[in-house]
Amino acid sequence: MAEVTFGSKPKGFRLMAEGETTLKVTKAKGLGRPNVQSVALEFVDAEGIPLKNNYDLTNDGGYAAFYYLVQNGLGIDLEDGSTFDINKLMDKYIVVEIVHREGKNLGADGQPMLFANIKATVGPGEAFDGDWED
Repeated sequence: MAEVTFGSKPKGFRLMAEGETTLKVTKAKGLGRPNVQSVALEFVDAEGIPLKNNYDLTNDGGYAAFYYLVQNGLGIDLEDGSTFDINKLMDKYIVVEIVHREGKNLGADGQPMLFANIKATVGPGEAFDGDWED
């Protein structure tokens, strides 16, 4: 007989609250070579709630959102033609405004699914209690 030993109860999905909050960048991945055309970022808030965001740098909206994330979130002055290493985002804290948007698909309860999205990048953030930046 094969047996399984269970630990604690699994944590369910939690939607990040709306409003201004500090996020820590936990993963940054650039796609496309030799010049990155898409950036995938993973964030976490102080409660450990994750948020994933993808930035398509080939369209105006995705490019602008990533530009302001770098400029406002890290306080880096970006000049025309300058390059940026996305790994500089790792383990940084950024203050953003979170909004909820309804998805097109319905959840198990028959209601539209809600998603947390970054509406705006406010500025650099402070480390969470117990965390520190290098």
